[in-house]
Amino acid sequence: MSEEFDAVFLDAGGTLIDLDPPRHEVMRQVLSKHGFDVSSSEAKKALDKTERAFDEETATLQGSDERLFWRKFDAHTLKMLGIEADPEAIEKDLSEAFYKATFGVNSWKPYPDAKPLLDDLGKRDFVVGMVSNATDLLRRVLDNLGFANYFDVLVISDEVGVRKPAPEIFWIACRQAGVPPNRCLYIGDKFAVDIVGAKNAGMNAILLDRPGIFSDVDCVKVRDLNAIRHFLWA
Repeated sequence: MSEEFDAVFLDAGGTLIDLDPPRHEVMRQVLSKHGFDVSSSEAKKALDKTERAFDEETATLQGSDERLFWRKFDAHTLKMLGIEADPEAIEKDLSEAFYKATFGVNSWKPYPDAKPLLDDLGKRDFVVGMVSNATDLLRRVLDNLGFANYFDVLVISDEVGVRKPAPEIFWIACRQAGVPPNRCLYIGDKFAVDIVGAKNAGMNAILLDRPGIFSDVDCVKVRDLNAIRHFLWA
């Protein structure tokens, strides 16, 4: 990828910010309450495998009633952990724990490589934007982290009425940036949602594969945000 770009767009969760405590630790704590001794690393490995297995199905979610999806997701994760249990028996506690974590303004923290990249982008002549499947909570999270001023464009699915991977949400971002799609770079952590969506909109795209679970997909991949600089400047 050697194109020159006028705009750089990023995803939010899994790309710039993460839950604090992270999702695998939340799951470990819930399972512990139900008598299952699972380490944090084991929970993370199982969740990573489930994320990969459900990547395509994640792209079909519409942000409304996702209970069936998450029941299947949890059941698969328990299977990866070798836990023989009815997932519905612990579903309520998992749902409550993840809801509390996900919808708390103070429950999000930046990845260590996020602010340095945003600082560097701010020193360059890029339009910097974010395109996220999220609610207006994201605006409060960005304010809380001191990240809001980094973005010239912020497109949130709940506010515009369309979700990734639909190309329309990426086109909205391009119009707000005043930059054609082929001059934009999008960076996200989900292949079917972020990379397929951005490419279908005519953008360039890089998959941020932090856990290394997408070795089988054909696209440009990096393991951390520091590597993005290689594609933007010498």
